Amino acid sequence: MFKSGSLRCLIGLPILMGSSVLLTALPAHSNDPDAVATARDGVRDLGKNWNGEVNVATQALYMELQRSADRSGVNATMDVSYGPHELQGMDVFAPEVRPAEPVPVVVYIHGGGMVRGNKINANSEGLISSNIPTFFARHGMIGINANYRLVPEVQWPSGPDDLRGILTWVRGNIDEYGGDPDAVFLMGNSAGGRHVASYLYHEDSHFDDGPGVIGAMLSSSSFGASDSEAHRVYYGDDAALRASRVPLGLVDSYDGPEIPVFLWSAEFDPASIETPVAAMYAKLCGKYEDCPRFTQFQGHNHVSHIMSINSADDEVSRAVLEFVLSVTAR
Repeated sequence: MFKSGSLRCLIGLPILMGSSVLLTALPAHSNDPDAVATARDGVRDLGKNWNGEVNVATQALYMELQRSADRSGVNATMDVSYGPHELQGMDVFAPEVRPAEPVPVVVYIHGGGMVRGNKINANSEGLISSNIPTFFARHGMIGINANYRLVPEVQWPSGPDDLRGILTWVRGNIDEYGGDPDAVFLMGNSAGGRHVASYLYHEDSHFDDGPGVIGAMLSSSSFGASDSEAHRVYYGDDAALRASRVPLGLVDSYDGPEIPVFLWSAEFDPASIETPVAAMYAKLCGKYEDCPRFTQFQGHNHVSHIMSINSADDEVSRAVLEFVLSVTAR
């Protein structure tokens, strides 16, 4: 287990001292409050809706912030394979200066309704989705941005299987980048969060010594079952079987160790997202003596919160970093 040194505060942000990890104050971006306000106002104008057009419009708003974001001090190794399928690949982001001691690792899994998406968003100049592992590498950790196999080519439990494949690669290789295989976090947005949660609470996918992760961040994820074509193809035609295989069903039967979780949704998420996030929060509260961390980020929609990471719009960045620090400090 990764052991932190003492925690201090600088400009309101926790700093990890006494080890090779130095998590410095949030970052030296072009700090243009007008640009942040423009992005937030644009998201509010899009409203509590979600479709492909809203996704494209949100990306356009945050591209302006990401173009001015600081990405210095990071090395990226692209298209590393963790399995034989062409989609079983990932990008590994690490500090340019190799850490003197092993540092935490954060694996990010993108969304896309289980049927689409990529570790680098289309038409984003390589800036969107890569902003997340870049952020962690800039703050002294290893960031991984991974693809996974998509429906209809695959069925349950390909999501947990791919997560297990990524973690198997991490266990065998992350020390080459300065990462600590015993201090791994998973992070997923939307369908990526569904796959992460499925791995967390599907003990058959875990290693003999446990899940192999010390924490998880689940962002605007739908954890329940539906009668959609994608769910019928992936989970099966039987409604009861689908309900047992989705994360909300897996939590009921899970008997493994408690994993620290940070759940969040957004003010402008559709109810079809916020309702299952609330249900997951309630289930975890009931299962354990303490509730997981939960936030509803105001002024954000289904993807703007993750698109804001490593930009001058730093509210989500701060919350994510604080969660990671709180877990590694235990």
